[in-house]
Amino acid sequence: MLKTLPLLFLVFLSIYTAQAQEQLKGIVLEYKSNEAMQQVSVKNLNSGDSVLTNRSGAFTIQAKHDDILQFTAIGYRVDSLVVTDFALKRIYLSAIHDPRVLETVEIMTNSRLKEEMENLRKQAQYASTVSGGGIGISPSRLFGGSARNARRQYKILLAESNNRLVDNRFTVALIESLTPLKGEDLTLFMAAYRPDVTFIQQANEERLRVYVMDAYNEFKKMSPADKEKLKIKKSKSDTR
Repeated sequence: MLKTLPLLFLVFLSIYTAQAQEQLKGIVLEYKSNEAMQQVSVKNLNSGDSVLTNRSGAFTIQAKHDDILQFTAIGYRVDSLVVTDFALKRIYLSAIHDPRVLETVEIMTNSRLKEEMENLRKQAQYASTVSGGGIGISPSRLFGGSARNARRQYKILLAESNNRLVDNRFTVALIESLTPLKGEDLTLFMAAYRPDVTFIQQANEERLRVYVMDAYNEFKKMSPADKEKLKIKKSKSDTR
């Protein structure tokens, strides 16, 4: 009996370790064009595990809270992400020779995202220098170039900010707490019924729960053929 105790301990330890890890999914995009990037190396620096993004720029990797993921692609700056939650991640990589990006790699935190959006908003609204002795607005620390370019980059960051707002509330944990959905059905449901940012900003917790339950009632009425259509629609959306 005593000899079996170490074996049982190792079994329980392996189960605990496996449970502590979760699947983290994301998409890697080229910062300048906002296009999906395939064959990007995604490495968990804590566990040593690594995967490559597919042709849609998507990846799935095992991770735990506070793990650090590193993203590497030839011709692009290395980027990193600290795992704080398991919402879908969107990673933007910048070309090494892009003069508009910072010389040092920094993680785009929410606070820095807001700061850069404000910089770009100002840059898009005013010229970088004003003739006739007026007060000039300095170019953003992140981007240079014309106001038109700043407006385009601002839209990219605004979309990222909005996506984070939705991701923070429309979560897997919320859906699983209100519905029996798992696996592929859960993924399809979240893609088909993902709310827009305006709803997320206005809805309280009760309204959001009601929305999820109403959406689930519609989803469970779908036929297999309807779900196949959803898969096709989602696949086309992922490749854009």
